[in-house]
Amino acid sequence: MRLENQIAIVTGAGGFGGIGAAIARRMVAEGATVFICDIDLAKAEEVATSLGDNAIPWACNVTNADEVNAMVDEAVRRFGRLDILVNNVGFTTPGFLGELSDEDWHRVVNGNLSSTFYGVRAALRPMRAQKSGSIVNISSAAGIGGAPGLGVYGAAKAGVISLTQTAAVENFKSGVRINCVLPNAATKPLLAWFEATESGKETRERIEAYARCGEPEEIAAAVLFLASPDASYVNGAVLPVDGGLSARVGCIDAKIEG
Repeated sequence: MRLENQIAIVTGAGGFGGIGAAIARRMVAEGATVFICDIDLAKAEEVATSLGDNAIPWACNVTNADEVNAMVDEAVRRFGRLDILVNNVGFTTPGFLGELSDEDWHRVVNGNLSSTFYGVRAALRPMRAQKSGSIVNISSAAGIGGAPGLGVYGAAKAGVISLTQTAAVENFKSGVRINCVLPNAATKPLLAWFEATESGKETRERIEAYARCGEPEEIAAAVLFLASPDASYVNGAVLPVDGGLSARVGCIDAKIEG
């Protein structure tokens, strides 16, 4: 098993059907003990119960630095180390930039970008001390180009990419690896937007003309690779897991043969 005896935290892992729960499931199956972190303890407990004794439910508001620090400290207190952190929380308020309020902007930036910073900063303390560890941040394909209607989400996720690269460069001699995954449309925020608005439905149709929407398990497989010893020489990577969608920027309207 690739993660035998590893201690991991996965944020946004409560509730079934999301990327976080899929990541946690793969990690437990590979031998890790996983903190199932969610702002809703009941959802965290639901997933943890389904995964057995090696899954620990934990309530944490990841936009609160003190709560993030306490979560990491608890993992170290219980097990003496922290080997893996997956910063997976992500959500958005759909809307064009001219329509968004200040509150919309700060809520989405804090939930996606600030929370990732808090997690990286907290995890680096024990990981640098033990001279090993893997941090995987979940960004989005929306973070590498314009995403009409998802402007604040895309801006926050672009920040996650830059944060990942800087953290990797700053810590490359420490034994800690920091990488980033860019899902296409496998995340709950995008799927909810697709279903809730006419522009979202149209966007989904256009995406699926080029690349099908992903499944949480497909994103989890990429995260598992980056977290595992198989990726021991992978650091500072920004990995699109989007069915090839981001590769089409230069010829977005070109006809595709079936």
